[in-house]
Amino acid sequence: MQVIGGVVCILVLQRIGFLFLGTGPGGRLFLDVFIVLASSLAIGSCFAAAMRGRGVSRIFWLLFASSFAMQLIADASWAYFHYFHVAVPDGAIFPSLFYRLYAGPIAIALFLSDDSSSSKFESFLDGSIVVGLVGLTMYQVQMAEHAAQDSRIWQLITATALVNAILVLAAAARYFLSPRGTLHGLFKRQTIYLLTYSSVAFLTSTVDAYFPAIDDSFDLIWIVIYLAGAVLALTWEPPAEEQAITRRISRRAALLCFNLTLAAMVLGSAILGFRVIDSTRIVGLLATSVVLFSYAVRCSLMQDNQEKYLTALHESRAQLQHQALYDELTGLPNRRLFAERLSQTLAMAQREGHVVALLYFDFDGFKPINDRHGHSVGDLLLKHAAAHMLTRVRKSDTLARMGGDEFTLLVSHLPDKEHAALVARELLRTISEPFDIEGHSIAITASIGIGVFPEGATDSAGLIHQADSAMYAVKRDGKDGVRYYTPDLG
Repeated sequence: MQVIGGVVCILVLQRIGFLFLGTGPGGRLFLDVFIVLASSLAIGSCFAAAMRGRGVSRIFWLLFASSFAMQLIADASWAYFHYFHVAVPDGAIFPSLFYRLYAGPIAIALFLSDDSSSSKFESFLDGSIVVGLVGLTMYQVQMAEHAAQDSRIWQLITATALVNAILVLAAAARYFLSPRGTLHGLFKRQTIYLLTYSSVAFLTSTVDAYFPAIDDSFDLIWIVIYLAGAVLALTWEPPAEEQAITRRISRRAALLCFNLTLAAMVLGSAILGFRVIDSTRIVGLLATSVVLFSYAVRCSLMQDNQEKYLTALHESRAQLQHQALYDELTGLPNRRLFAERLSQTLAMAQREGHVVALLYFDFDGFKPINDRHGHSVGDLLLKHAAAHMLTRVRKSDTLARMGGDEFTLLVSHLPDKEHAALVARELLRTISEPFDIEGHSIAITASIGIGVFPEGATDSAGLIHQADSAMYAVKRDGKDGVRYYTPDLG
């Protein structure tokens, strides 16, 4: 209420000064100084809000401050020209163009995001696109103003209103579609400011064109846009950090809206850029070139990010799949993958009628080695033993770690049952070779049980049970040996 009260006092003082001093030199100077002070107040308020905020909110208010700074340049320049009686040609671009370029920083703010993953270069390209588009549009509108007495002045008013309306709608869309968080409230204030600016611009343009008798008096309302900006900045407080961010629109829909907006803006800039005439042709082509090249680079970066994301996703899936199916220590298939391969192998053996052997084994005396040398040495022993065993295994067979020091070997397409014992003894010789681990020469043996399909069990669970029972029989008989499953083992 104090801020609003101060704004009302400023408006009353401005109106009183105009009534008493009129439009003469003294009145003109009073109004120029008043408007410069108002724009300076808006800049200071935005800087104060930027200091209260951090991150994206600070950038938002700094953009607003730069927008008011452009208008301050125009206000101060006009004050200088009025005070020193400098004549400004009707076709002069400076300083009125700075009133039009106010929309550049305002439009850049529409591209702000709470997402901290976007790079500074991408943000720069977004800003280049917006500056090029706004600069092009506002330049053409300014050129049209040079023919203010033209009978088609309504076209200028309509064009200006449409440009401002697009900004208002864009800000409103960002407000309604953005997740609740820091930017949600800022976009609301941006919408209010742009709506205020658009209303003032439309009303003053209409009065200038059709009601010249009250033109000077009505133009005083331009101070409202500065005061509105100051009020919005002074009354803003950063949201609490613990405020939860809830997304109001899916990320896919947000990206679609963003890309459609860019495409529409680029298309509009191309059409507008090639229709400008006379002295504005070069400016129009330059602005269009900035937009198109920035857009092309931006799209390339977006495509590159998408490809990197997809590649990372595929790698992540492959890594998760590997972790789910393979043992982390030895790199061998784990119990889950072994069960899948065993079921497939038995189904194929049943169709084709060949022999399959399952070797189930664990190391003898592995626990004392762990206790004596530590678990790190035990892990290295398992890793080295697995690597050595893989050198003696066919690629068509499956060597897997079931857990701890227990392993299985699935051997398919055997010529006969006795061949499984030959494979098992070769494994025993491989395992019994001493391993040099961290300066220790460690020798170990294994107990191997064998289950044979189709002589024994006809399913996966039964075959594993038989091979496991045979292995424990070897343990009971003194370890370091091989044994087939027989019915008497249970």
